[in-house]
Amino acid sequence: MNTKRVKGQVTIFISMVMMCVFALLCGLLESARTAGARWYLQTASSSALDSVFSQYHRQLWDSYRLLFVEYEDEEELETDYQGFIQPYLEESGWYPMRLESSEVEEWLGVTDDNGACLEEEILDYMKYGIWELDFDADTVTGLWENAKEAEAVREVAETYRGRAGDALKLEKSLEAISESQDRQLDTKRQGLSCLRGYDGPGFRRVAEELIRELKRMPGLVERYRKQADKLAEDLGESRGIYEEERQDCSSRTDGQLAEEIRQFEAYIDQDGERRQEIEALDAQSRDQIALVEAVIEEAEEVERIIDEWESEDDEDEGPNLHALWSPVIRHFDQLRIQALSFRHGVKDKKTEGFLKKVEELYRSGLLRLVVPEEKEISAGVLETLEIPSETEIWSGGARNISLMDHLMVNEYCGRFFRCFPAGGDGEEIAKDGVQQEKGTEGKGGLSYEVEYMIGGKDLDEENLVFVVNRLLAIREGLNLIHILSDSQKRQEAQNLAMLITGVAGLSPLVLLTTFFVMSIWALGESLMDIRGLLAGKQVMLFKSSEDWTLDLDQLVSMGQNGEIGTGGGERGLVYLSWLKILLIMDEIVCQEYRMMDMIQMNICRVQKSFRMRRGIYQVQLKNSLVGKHVFFSLGFVEQMTGSREHTYPMENMVERKY
Repeated sequence: MNTKRVKGQVTIFISMVMMCVFALLCGLLESARTAGARWYLQTASSSALDSVFSQYHRQLWDSYRLLFVEYEDEEELETDYQGFIQPYLEESGWYPMRLESSEVEEWLGVTDDNGACLEEEILDYMKYGIWELDFDADTVTGLWENAKEAEAVREVAETYRGRAGDALKLEKSLEAISESQDRQLDTKRQGLSCLRGYDGPGFRRVAEELIRELKRMPGLVERYRKQADKLAEDLGESRGIYEEERQDCSSRTDGQLAEEIRQFEAYIDQDGERRQEIEALDAQSRDQIALVEAVIEEAEEVERIIDEWESEDDEDEGPNLHALWSPVIRHFDQLRIQALSFRHGVKDKKTEGFLKKVEELYRSGLLRLVVPEEKEISAGVLETLEIPSETEIWSGGARNISLMDHLMVNEYCGRFFRCFPAGGDGEEIAKDGVQQEKGTEGKGGLSYEVEYMIGGKDLDEENLVFVVNRLLAIREGLNLIHILSDSQKRQEAQNLAMLITGVAGLSPLVLLTTFFVMSIWALGESLMDIRGLLAGKQVMLFKSSEDWTLDLDQLVSMGQNGEIGTGGGERGLVYLSWLKILLIMDEIVCQEYRMMDMIQMNICRVQKSFRMRRGIYQVQLKNSLVGKHVFFSLGFVEQMTGSREHTYPMENMVERKY
């Protein structure tokens, strides 16, 4: 049987070629599919994280226009995220893959990074709005400096006002010495009158009274010495305060303050010159006491002679009284009592007392003075359960933020948070389309939220006191700057100082009393300003003469009656605008954490479990997956490992923030 042999070289060759071609095609397809799988994975991951971030806290957005998603911890977020990405993996089609794990690499919450996330959210919202700001771009640049200067001037003024009061006390010590000298002189006249009437017992009584008055003199001199030494020491400390505060003052204001301070130092120099005369009274009084005691003994001897006189001649009319008493009169008349050789004392104590009463009113109870009678002070208390400012770790240091950005944050505070006179009427108000509840009476929490951002106290009343004191400091400083710059007001203050001291010339006493009057005047005007602001009126940042509301007669009446008038007018800044000035002066970090306190406190009334620390702003996730080959497998690997799973590892990162 013949067998035909057929050659198969071509068939084998073609098979090998086809195998290579198909392998190439499958490799290309697998490569394209793998690239597509990565794009699909990235799309699925981003969509899943978008779904996570779409669950932002609705109440937070509705009430405060803030976007944060709420999660307790990373595991909760990871679980939620996996639930959103899993449907994408189950319907992957040509891109089969299996999720092994999703891990949060980094997340940033609202309470992290010193509140930077909250600040960014606020600025993102505010920059797209059309706002009518209280301050323009030119004003805001110098606003911080003006407020700092005002507080510095007030600090210096309050310090030196106290020194002026001490100087007037020193003058009263001199006046006490002078009054003692007047009584000594009057008692001496009475003693001479008794001696000239040959009234020995009457003279002794008067002389004893004179000795008692002379014995008071060392104590009066010592009191004067202590007060003078303390005034000199306190003025040295006041000079140190001035040197610290002057760096916040403009050159013009610094020059005006320096001129006023020189008058205090001139007064101390003048007091040094008259001190020798005062201290000499100590030793002089001792010599005078010895002289009076010697005259008393001499008078007693004369009385003894008269009592023992026995006349042998019936016609003898008795001893020669004139001859007996003349030496006593002559010796007693040698007692020299001289008045002080310099002008001293406070002549119009009543007016001075009324001016001091103004300061006493301010220190006795500020809210009672400045809150209008028709306004009620909230009794709100801060709910301190896990508030961010206490539970979170944050630094009170400064963070780089422009003044305009800070101003926008403050504008946000003014639009979304309550301030005085927020009450308990429960009225709903709408700002920028956002419904807010006005008042918290009967519901707990604080009503004066902006004041809390400034004061940080637990009670509404304490925060209002803190804010009013800060505003008073700024207004007092600005008002004093105005008086120092107004020649007419300076002259009026100087005339009143002359009336108080009784001195006609421009002595150091008159000039430092003038500063005392000006500082009290600025304080009285400031009290009226604050009362006007709390009554809903407006107060100019920098006043002109027509904006001034208090004259010196009204100032004296204020101290006399203990009543504060209502200042302010129809132009200037309202109370909320002045609060924004205080916010500009404070650190933005502290302000933002206290803002978080208020947000948490208010939302907790709707959702008790809400905590600001759970608010997430930015997340970065790492996904670990296993992909499966579709068009390509390594057969020799399968033979070596015995595994027929055509898989490979995959990883990707995904990040989102609001």
